[in-house]
Amino acid sequence: MARTSIYDRISEKRLAAEALARQQAEEAANAPALVIEPEPVTVLALQPARNELKIAGLALLMPQGFNFRDIDTTLEKDGHPVTFSAKRRPAPEGLTLQRSAELYVGNLRKHHPDVTIVRQRDCLLAGSPAISVDYVFTADQERRHGRATSAIIDPVNGSERQWFSVSTVINPDLPALASWLIDFDDMLSDIVAC
Repeated sequence: MARTSIYDRISEKRLAAEALARQQAEEAANAPALVIEPEPVTVLALQPARNELKIAGLALLMPQGFNFRDIDTTLEKDGHPVTFSAKRRPAPEGLTLQRSAELYVGNLRKHHPDVTIVRQRDCLLAGSPAISVDYVFTADQERRHGRATSAIIDPVNGSERQWFSVSTVINPDLPALASWLIDFDDMLSDIVAC
């Protein structure tokens, strides 16, 4: 009984693997195409005249006729401050997301000339296309990391087009705040309409 050389056996395995790969490719090409539809994203409409704050389990309803414009607050985690802001303005017809990000960064530079843009990416905010900007700067001799996510919300039921922005600033060197930007993004992805 003649035994083939190891090189012949390796060659036979390679030829068999190539034949199997060709067969699988032909089967895949002849199989009906499976199209995976992305799940539709629910676009949430802003209701500027309906405002409430929920703090420590208490709901504070704003009187009728008062529209939300700015919220600037300081949260605390393990004794460390986290700045949180939400802003809303009517959006002029020509305002784009990219231009809104440029205006936001320009305003930052007025207050913090040393601001450096770390990253800019497209995302969603309340189901609307948005842009997220990460930046760093120095305040009180300490490094700060900020993230601002802004959207332009199209009009619904006769309301006007709105610019909506949610942002946060932290000291990134504090271990207690290491996961805050992840929590912040999760919080924004869980926005619901009331």
